[in-house]
Amino acid sequence: MREVVYKNLYSQKAHKREVCIEEIIQENGCKSRTLKKSLYFVQSICTLGSEEEFNSWLKQKEAQENPKRNFHIMKIHSDIHNVNTVICKAKGAFYIVSGREVYNIVYLHLLRMEISGPRAEKVS
Repeated sequence: MREVVYKNLYSQKAHKREVCIEEIIQENGCKSRTLKKSLYFVQSICTLGSEEEFNSWLKQKEAQENPKRNFHIMKIHSDIHNVNTVICKAKGAFYIVSGREVYNIVYLHLLRMEISGPRAEKVS
């Protein structure tokens, strides 16, 4: 059996978008679950009046050190539930220029994979 769930949530008030894809596969007593989630937040909006303002803003951003991106990988194993889980997270920021507005976007990407086998029966 295979099940795929797709979610695309958007909040105008919170300036947030969330895209989520979840896939669950069950075969021969084993279950595989994959979750891919992307979150985007508009952290700030800067309106620039003229082309000179835009060029000075661009030079200022190029002179600054690029913001650090964070990347984490975590592996979890449970003997009790017979589940192996791997979680990958990436966090960072980027800019979008639209007309005279510059948007600072912060993102979080999450990949979670779970594989579980049949539970071992206790021998008494």
